[in-house]
Amino acid sequence: MSIRKTPLHAAHAAAGARFVDFHGWEMPVQYEGILAETRRVRAHGGLFDLCHMGRLVITGPDREALVERVFSGNFSKLRHGRAKYGFLLNEDGYPIDDVLVYRDHEVVHIVINATGREADTAWVKEQCRAGGFDATVENVSDAQAMIALQGRASEHVLQPVCSADLSALRYYGFANALVCGHEALLARTGYTGEDGFELFFEEAHAMEVWNALAESGAALDVAPIGLGSRDLLRLEAGMPLYGQELNLEIDPLEAGLAFGVDLTKDDTLGVPALRARKEAGVKRTAISLAQDGGRVPRTGCPVLQDGVRVGIVTSGGVSPTVERNIARALVDASCATEPGAAFDIEIRGKPHPMAAVAHPFYKRAR
Repeated sequence: MSIRKTPLHAAHAAAGARFVDFHGWEMPVQYEGILAETRRVRAHGGLFDLCHMGRLVITGPDREALVERVFSGNFSKLRHGRAKYGFLLNEDGYPIDDVLVYRDHEVVHIVINATGREADTAWVKEQCRAGGFDATVENVSDAQAMIALQGRASEHVLQPVCSADLSALRYYGFANALVCGHEALLARTGYTGEDGFELFFEEAHAMEVWNALAESGAALDVAPIGLGSRDLLRLEAGMPLYGQELNLEIDPLEAGLAFGVDLTKDDTLGVPALRARKEAGVKRTAISLAQDGGRVPRTGCPVLQDGVRVGIVTSGGVSPTVERNIARALVDASCATEPGAAFDIEIRGKPHPMAAVAHPFYKRAR
């Protein structure tokens, strides 16, 4: 299979991006450098190409009943114009994917990870068919572009080209508006821990909108940001990456993401199994670790306490924001995990000390 490119590929190349193969997509990993881009987003803002991610649109009389069946959160309590984080769970309560759902008046939007574009779509369609729901599930990933604008300058960058009053849009709210004169859904959501927006609109307008935002942001030190910095930003902010913090062997309770599950639901796939595991006692728990200097922990490194292997690093890196090495890890629930608890990370066969710290590593002032 040939590698895919987003409609913004030419813009990245012109800006001097370094590309990587990201699950079959040629994506910009960095422009000026991962640490410099992370600092830029924290201090000013950044522009992200998310066209590779998956997007589903669900319509029809039973659209909301279908979403209640497949989505771990309590969708019925979500107000129109609001978004919610949660999971698509298999019957055993393990996540097929983590998703954002957006409840509009006549449609439900679901954003899925790039790795699940085809498989998630097929799974939701099968649940629709099996449950006899009168709903239509459409994968609009190729017809729709997705751009994120993140950072404290984001509202000032977007407002000049947007018809909505952005100051009235709450965190995890969304609105239908015109951006550069084109119909768009814009949500006050993101994956960086900063204020910001994610925009959805017709793929044909991707380059026009990207260039307009880049031009608007230039005077405010807002610039394109690659996937490398995006991964570090989300780690600093304590946000999970599917495939690492959670997967078909790590459930949301273990991953510290119970807020994305309504355990009182009986008819949602996977929730009864999760509830039973919670009642039996969760055997592993996610923790945050940090250390000044030393070797950098990476995904897969063994975690030890008192010389005994107790878990594994799920994500790690160097944080330019807190100026420490940081890591998320999954460890035995029996471990001492209070702030200051001592652990060792095994890197190339040698132990390197780290200590448990409060989660997340970074939280913006509101």
